[in-house]
Amino acid sequence: MKKKHFIAPALALGLIGGAIAVPNAIFADSNAVTDSTPATTGSTAVSQSANTSTDVNTPKAGDHVITPQDTNKVLAKSLANTDMSERFYIDPSYGYARVFVSNQGKAPINITVTQGSASGPVKMKGKIKPGEVFDEINGSAWTTGNFYLNLTSPGGVMEGGLSVRLGNTRGELES
Repeated sequence: MKKKHFIAPALALGLIGGAIAVPNAIFADSNAVTDSTPATTGSTAVSQSANTSTDVNTPKAGDHVITPQDTNKVLAKSLANTDMSERFYIDPSYGYARVFVSNQGKAPINITVTQGSASGPVKMKGKIKPGEVFDEINGSAWTTGNFYLNLTSPGGVMEGGLSVRLGNTRGELES
């Protein structure tokens, strides 16, 4: 068995920028491992792979994880006439819709959101008095497909605006 001899004491190596400079080959043994020599055990090369664990960054209950909000404004229009029907599409990655209608006219506006067609099943409805707003988010996720925002004002021409924003979760749309 060969002995390895330490060439210089640590204090004799000198300081460079406040750190101790250590030469690559500080051992007298010619088989010493240096920065450019791969590590071996016997005659087998040793390799170390990166950590591929998937649980390192997986959020767990109680973690304080901040995720970016992802919403999509799919419809924005000014109100006109005494009735309107505007189509919007919910992509597979979404499911929640925030419907906003501002009534700046002199007559109430009836609102329905339907699925599939303007006369399809009603998903949301309400009545907006002059000077008020309708601002609703669906309570449970809707399926993918076409939806229609239908507005009628039998008492006169509508004035104001409407918008629909989609989100992955209800919480994304609440702020």
